[in-house]
Amino acid sequence: MQPRTSAGRRTRNTVVVALIVAGLWAGVTLTRGAARAEEPGTNGPVGHFSRAVQLIHG
Repeated sequence: MQPRTSAGRRTRNTVVVALIVAGLWAGVTLTRGAARAEEPGTNGPVGHFSRAVQLIHG
């Protein structure tokens, strides 16, 4: 019984760590996106349109 319990605990810990890393990555990505959206000249509908064009062109 002991190896099964250890394997289950290891699997659970791996999943938890993966979820934490994914959450941190998503938070950093959202923060960077918000910081870029606040650059000068990107306010209003024209600013959002130019941002969309930048994303499409790469």
